[in-house]
Amino acid sequence: MRRAVWLVLWIVGPALYAQPPSADWRTVATPHYRVHYPREYEEWSLRAAERLESIREEVAKEVGFTPPQTIDVIVMNPIAQPNGLAFPLLDTPRMIFFAEPPGPDEQLGAYADWIDLLAVHETTHLVHMLRPSRNPLTRLLEKSVLPLNPITLRAPRWVLEGYATVLEGRLTGAGRPNSTIRALILRRLAQSGRLPSYGQLNSSRQFLGMSMAYLMGSAYLEWLEKRSGPESLRNLWLRMTARHRRSFDEAFAGVFGESADRLYARFVAELTASSVAMESSELQEGALFQVTPRASGSPAVSPDGSKIAVVIRAQDKPEKLVVWSTEAPEKEEKKFEERVKKILERDPEDVAPVRTKPLPRDDLHSLTLLDGGDIDAPRWMRDGKSIVFSHRVPDADGFLHWDLFRWDFENVTRITHLADVRDADPFPDGREAIAVRNRFGKSQLVIVDLTTGDVREKTTPSIETVRTHPRVSPDGTRIAHVAHHEGRWTLFVDEKPMAIEGDAATPEWLSDSELVVTVFAGGFAELYRVDSSATPITRSAGGAFEPAPSKDGRVFFMSIEPDGMVLRELSGVGPLGPLGQIGPVGRRSGPRSLSGPIPAKLPLEWSWFLGTNHSPGESEAEFGLRLGDVLGRLDALLIGSTDGAALAAVWRGWPVDVGAHIFKDGAELRASWTRHFPLGAVLLEGGVLTSERLFANATLSAKQYRFRETLHLAIDDEHVRAIARGSYKGVSAQYQIDRGEEVTLGGLATSILPRSAYALRVLDPALPVAILSGQDYDGWRVETTVPSMPFTAFYQRHRFEHAQLSLAGLELELTSAANPILKVPGLDFTAGVATVLDGDTKWWIGMRWRP
Repeated sequence: MRRAVWLVLWIVGPALYAQPPSADWRTVATPHYRVHYPREYEEWSLRAAERLESIREEVAKEVGFTPPQTIDVIVMNPIAQPNGLAFPLLDTPRMIFFAEPPGPDEQLGAYADWIDLLAVHETTHLVHMLRPSRNPLTRLLEKSVLPLNPITLRAPRWVLEGYATVLEGRLTGAGRPNSTIRALILRRLAQSGRLPSYGQLNSSRQFLGMSMAYLMGSAYLEWLEKRSGPESLRNLWLRMTARHRRSFDEAFAGVFGESADRLYARFVAELTASSVAMESSELQEGALFQVTPRASGSPAVSPDGSKIAVVIRAQDKPEKLVVWSTEAPEKEEKKFEERVKKILERDPEDVAPVRTKPLPRDDLHSLTLLDGGDIDAPRWMRDGKSIVFSHRVPDADGFLHWDLFRWDFENVTRITHLADVRDADPFPDGREAIAVRNRFGKSQLVIVDLTTGDVREKTTPSIETVRTHPRVSPDGTRIAHVAHHEGRWTLFVDEKPMAIEGDAATPEWLSDSELVVTVFAGGFAELYRVDSSATPITRSAGGAFEPAPSKDGRVFFMSIEPDGMVLRELSGVGPLGPLGQIGPVGRRSGPRSLSGPIPAKLPLEWSWFLGTNHSPGESEAEFGLRLGDVLGRLDALLIGSTDGAALAAVWRGWPVDVGAHIFKDGAELRASWTRHFPLGAVLLEGGVLTSERLFANATLSAKQYRFRETLHLAIDDEHVRAIARGSYKGVSAQYQIDRGEEVTLGGLATSILPRSAYALRVLDPALPVAILSGQDYDGWRVETTVPSMPFTAFYQRHRFEHAQLSLAGLELELTSAANPILKVPGLDFTAGVATVLDGDTKWWIGMRWRP
């Protein structure tokens, strides 16, 4: 499983870049860390650096091992979401911190300090996965071949993520183990008999399936530790790295006396029994209004109370904003009754179905964005004629930022441009909105002009106070929001804290003086009515999240069920008794031990790689060395093969990338420039080959959630190549023409030659080099993905002036950008088999490395 994770991380390498390598990077050093960050993130990064040494000491005490390596930490915010990554390379360990803070209703929302929680979790990964093996042969392989220890290679994902989550809770006094979210999710799944099986702990396609490694994994490890003693997990790591080589199952059974799957079955039985015992017959959670898939939510009721907007988040589909009527579904009921009546008339002995859920409602309006991206926090304008929502869009370097958009049920208008603002609530006059801005790790409230998109500050940007979910009262005179203040989530009204025992989230106004708020306390999430005091109004099995009040007195809200969030409605509610409480979580402090900051001075690192190329008439092996830095500013490859040698390098420290490629018969100098747009990107390249052949390339790509289009144009002194490619739902078509000098057909690309050296070659790995040639070439290809398989089936035709050739086959293609964090060059990989029509069947495998 871990090998698959590393492969995925390599393939998605571009997403692991921080801000671009050409940014103004700085470095601050501590005794065991180098923290690299863009200048704009300096305050957040220095705050993290202050804590890393003391966190390392506390984690090492728990793990029972202190790694000697210096760890590179990279601060970034590429996708405008909270996250972190750890890469336990024994020679060059890394951590990546995403500066975006989580909100109170997220799984990561229970923290005393976001930076501390993030640092503890990722440090735990490294400390216990940097312990070297005590087996001499394994130790030699760790140093010379694959710098990963047996824990990294053999432990399942639920152990690695579960253990980091255990220490996240133990050392911060907060985190997921101490959160209402974990308690609520596991209790609800247990009561429904839907806890994951042992085989589903690592991951599954079920709702919250990828989160079970953290939530259920940590709970299981805590149960094991309680059963077998506080040293049991340390003993597991010792047995996994012992001189005597063991599998994870052998190491686990030697510590806990039974296999992991058998003990897990016992744990599930105990958790189910205790959860069922907590079921209450006195629930007050209203009626089920609509079943929605997976993580759907963000409900918002129109000002007149007649409609409700909800974001639908279904599996393998783009997010969709729908608008439903809040009235009884009379039209849907009539259709259902007519359908059942016809069935029974055809077969009087048939039985009508028992209904336990409401019928699916017809959409009054629906919106899916062209890029298929996320839709968040929809809010109605006070006239009810349009909805303002948040959506992430890429900047010129491809990194995502939150912006505001308006939808009038026909057209979508962009309000802000790369403003990092979200969760906006319009004022009654419709001219402005209050919103949240998270930028460079700092959080604040801002006022957004809904006409011009201008943004002005409402509160001071801060890394200490995280603000979320601002809401304007009906008369427009008061603002409520939730802020992470003194270690807990506190409700503020007009900047004054409200006394609520628990963590507040998602406030909404019931009237000019009354709010409804979600409160996390004692393992429960319930709605509270807040005026001069806070009174619970729900007692629910699946929690009550994201309230959406209606003008008629109803309150809609989301609740957790095993298959996803559902929308419920509550009306005529009286006050309930107390539901429990949770006190504030204290913050920890640590000593400063910093040097710097200084402009980033990045040590160069070596790594090696192998490659092979085999196709009809060609066969060679490649060996290479890579020299580069952790940010990817410099990437240099020295490559040797049975067919020659080459030196290729790229410098990415400027807005324009500059590269050189020296090989046996000449050299290439190249410059390239890339810019991203909301629905595509453009790449421009130019250079010279062997000091006499000038070339220029332009690639324009456009993407929507259903369509992908690419247009590539290559021009040199006397030759033009154009390639157009389009795809729709797994079916792709490509057309290529070459005009000018004579071109040859066949063969595959190797790492030894630069791309420009193939300007007069139409590559096809199923065919020998120069099987056909001519000055006018036309070729087209149609391919489709094979269900549940990683390869495509294709048909391709090549045509010159007086000859043509067709073939069909199966091909697997993978393309990854250079990944400086894993010290891996970029790779174009192809493997497949094809039959030349009226000819032979050939197979091939090709690996082309590039900086």
